[in-house]
Amino acid sequence: MKCAIGLDLGGTYIKYGLVDQTGRIIKKGVLPTNAEKGSRDAVIEQINLAISDVLTDDIEGIGIGTPGVVDNDGRVFESPNLPDWHNFNLMEIFEKRFNKKVVVENDANSIAWGEYLFGAGKGTKTIVCLTLGTGLGGGVVINGKLLRGSIYSAAELGHMPVNYRGRRCGCGSQGCIEAYVGRDYIVRSAIRKIKKGNKSILSEMVKDFSDITPKLISEAYQKGDKLAEQVWIEMATALGAFLAGIVNLLNPDRIILAGGIAQAGEILFSIVRKTINERAMKVLSKTVEVVPAGLGNDAGIISGAALIFQK
Repeated sequence: MKCAIGLDLGGTYIKYGLVDQTGRIIKKGVLPTNAEKGSRDAVIEQINLAISDVLTDDIEGIGIGTPGVVDNDGRVFESPNLPDWHNFNLMEIFEKRFNKKVVVENDANSIAWGEYLFGAGKGTKTIVCLTLGTGLGGGVVINGKLLRGSIYSAAELGHMPVNYRGRRCGCGSQGCIEAYVGRDYIVRSAIRKIKKGNKSILSEMVKDFSDITPKLISEAYQKGDKLAEQVWIEMATALGAFLAGIVNLLNPDRIILAGGIAQAGEILFSIVRKTINERAMKVLSKTVEVVPAGLGNDAGIISGAALIFQK
């Protein structure tokens, strides 16, 4: 059976593995990224060690999901969490080193393709996949092909403006959807409500407001906390309204929500679905499904390898 190596390159860790063409992981591991050393070469050496650990003579290739914008030639741009991760050809480095096919893709695009091939998008034609965490990443598969754009990796969904006079986004622009649904917004929303005098068991769950996390807000909601419920309603409504526009634009079979924030569960999914039904064109909203991601904690590894299994 054909196999490929998949790498999930993060700011702290590199997750990697040998994966067969059904999406089954044969061997996997994790290494520190070594980004704190402040050197691009230190990170590249860790990638080298990861690949070498699972390398076999007959692999089909090596797929790397990396933060940042990636062009069609495997050149990486603009990644804030890795040292000097800008304007260099990551694909070329490892093709020369291992004499194997190498595919480099933006990490969110990689996850979208992995979910399409092996996860919650299996059996569909068109999907939109969002990774909800510190920010909002996204990838789109249309009629079985990953949407890449003319030169660079397309579908920077988190930085689509929803309010041209809106709050400042981490990218430097204003009103991006990420500024309304990202981790920091969710936490700030809860803190702001508490400071206004609204009662919440969150005040009892932490020693300091800086300890509040989306996970704790979720736990508070599960215990019946009204403030936590309101935080999730506001966030999920904003996300649902944004996705209603995506439904009108792309008419996807499925919208897949991945990442830590998606673990909020039914309150997130039910409100997103409700808002899409209310705001998208009726004929389109009737056919789209909103579902959780299917690949779990190994999504980055499986998705990296899936890049090699593209037709």
